[in-house]
Amino acid sequence: MCKKVLIAAAAVLVGLVVVKGTWLGSHLRLTAHKARNWVERSVPPEQEIERLKMEVQNLKKDDEKHVDKVARLAVEVEKMERDVAAVKTNLSREEARLRDIRGQMGESTFVVFQGQRYTRDDLRNDALAFKTAEDAVKSKEGALEARRRILTVEKKKLSELQTVRNQMAADLERLEAALVEERSAQAASESCVDDSSYRQLRKDMDGVRERIEILKKKRELRGEMHLPQVSDRQKKQEAEADRFLEARFGVGEKKQVADSK
Repeated sequence: MCKKVLIAAAAVLVGLVVVKGTWLGSHLRLTAHKARNWVERSVPPEQEIERLKMEVQNLKKDDEKHVDKVARLAVEVEKMERDVAAVKTNLSREEARLRDIRGQMGESTFVVFQGQRYTRDDLRNDALAFKTAEDAVKSKEGALEARRRILTVEKKKLSELQTVRNQMAADLERLEAALVEERSAQAASESCVDDSSYRQLRKDMDGVRERIEILKKKRELRGEMHLPQVSDRQKKQEAEADRFLEARFGVGEKKQVADSK
């Protein structure tokens, strides 16, 4: 069964390779491109933001793999540091021992050091072994320094990945907030149609109110028109009374009284 699946997959792959540079392959790619664009346009922004959030979380999971690798590298560097430090400590002790033996031997052919007999050849062999160990520790120090540089670079990359991921998460939060604001603006814009109907209804109500006020004013004016009118005879009598008051009791009359005195 597996063999048949592999054969079918290989056949599909060969078919794609064959049609890639042909007229048919070009149209197939065009159709696929249009289909992808249609899907992208049909997906609402809210869903796309959710998908991108999921992808950011997936990146975080992938970063955990990088963290594991960097942690293993850090442990390896620490182990190398301990090994190099131990070898250097041993070399320091060996250097001091050989210096003591060489000093006590002087020009002699042998010396007894700490209960053990050392010839000049023994001293030469130990010196060559020390030199080999010293060269080896220098090589280990070089390898350790190289691993340290790699660890520094990997830590920096890990930090940069985390920074970029946090930036993308923050950008998605801003995009989501902008989308919510845009949706609210769209809702407000759509509700303006209803507001116009309300405004028209309010205008009609104000028109009715104005008509009522006009009816009220007309009623008041009609009432004023039916008030008793002052007759011409009454006006004449009032005028005669005013002249008498002015002539008899007015300023002119006071002046005559004063002159007679």
